[in-house]
Amino acid sequence: MASVINIGADNASDQFYRYKMPKLQARIEGRGNGIKTNVVNNVEVAKALERPPDYLVKFYGCELGAQTKYDKKSGTSIVNGAHDTSKLCELLESFIKKYVQCYSCGNPETVVKIRKDNIFLKCKACGAVSDVDMRHRLNTYILKNPPEDKISKAEKKVKKQEKEKGISAAIENNDKDEKKKKKKDKDGKKKKKDGDEEGSNEGSADADDDEDEEDEVVWMTDTSEEAAKARAQEQLTAAMASIVTQGNIEAEAAERRKREEKRLAEEAAAREAEEERKRAEEEAAAKEAAELAANPVLRLRKFIAAGNSAADVAAELKTVDVVGGHVGRMRVLYEALFGDLDEGVKLAAQVKARKDILTTAGGDTAMQLAQLVALEYLLGVATPARIKEVAMVLKVFYDEDIVEEALIVGWYGRVDAAKVLGVDPSTAAAVRAVAKPLVEWLQEAESEEESDEDE
Repeated sequence: MASVINIGADNASDQFYRYKMPKLQARIEGRGNGIKTNVVNNVEVAKALERPPDYLVKFYGCELGAQTKYDKKSGTSIVNGAHDTSKLCELLESFIKKYVQCYSCGNPETVVKIRKDNIFLKCKACGAVSDVDMRHRLNTYILKNPPEDKISKAEKKVKKQEKEKGISAAIENNDKDEKKKKKKDKDGKKKKKDGDEEGSNEGSADADDDEDEEDEVVWMTDTSEEAAKARAQEQLTAAMASIVTQGNIEAEAAERRKREEKRLAEEAAAREAEEERKRAEEEAAAKEAAELAANPVLRLRKFIAAGNSAADVAAELKTVDVVGGHVGRMRVLYEALFGDLDEGVKLAAQVKARKDILTTAGGDTAMQLAQLVALEYLLGVATPARIKEVAMVLKVFYDEDIVEEALIVGWYGRVDAAKVLGVDPSTAAAVRAVAKPLVEWLQEAESEEESDEDE
């Protein structure tokens, strides 16, 4: 059974709040393209809010940009896509503020009214009438599917009592008029009879009494010019007071409308800014994904920067699909590791620091030769400003056992070794010219070792 909570987030902590509703429950169903969210107790929530259930589902769809479906017979409420309960609860709170709570007193005792394609909320608690912001897409659905005018049992009972009271009052007034008429006729007959029996003096006295009574009536209604002016002034003062009061009420209503319009505008601006931020993030993510898919160097560089081990990097390198086979893949590795170094950073030091990746990815003879070709491409084509560092990097290769000595000498003798990567002969010759001192040193050292062995 769903737990019961207060209606409106502002009243969540009030344990004595009398307006309650069930806590929203949602369940994600299906998978793939058919995944959807089922708002399990949407009908119960809508009943507590006194709103049609399809209004709530349609509101979720408008806010989430998703299609919705509501089955009136079974009460099944579906929103396409996977949406967690917390997000739907936030949207429900927004619906309550816009279409349930009174904009004046905040109580959820409003009735949806429609007049001339305008929607407003009439509060049964304070009597205030609140205009709904007509910019929301749900309003179109509400205008096409207006709520049914339902009168509660209590309201029916009150109307019936008022009707019965009106009929009883009319009958009672009619009886009183009949009694007064009969009494008047009876008094008239009695006075006529008494007048015939009594003398003329008594008749004169009665006439004098009637005249006195008439004088009293004239005296109570002062018809003098001053009295007429006073009465006119009183009526004018009362009319002015009524106009001022009405003006104050209208001014307060206009001020409330102005505050509400400002609040709605601020909410719309904040919502638009949030949507713009999300769109920018999505566009940036999509752009980055496209760049990574099109550029294996960037993808591998990001993979290395994530802190993956040398073995993981070597395994990832094998999945790279580029021209040149293992030579092309090694070119991608060298560009990912050393292609974006700052100007003041020495390449030889970075090669030494990345020894674990280089030895793991290029352990056999073929991969070591591929490293020499990749280095030639890196310093001759990708970063030609560093071409003078060739000899120092080769010295690190030799000292750290990254590449065998014989392979370095063999690579030096093959000017077309990097042809597969598009290195032209002049660039290859320039790289070898810088590497020449180190290669000659290696050759001399090898000759000395052979001489020592012969002796």
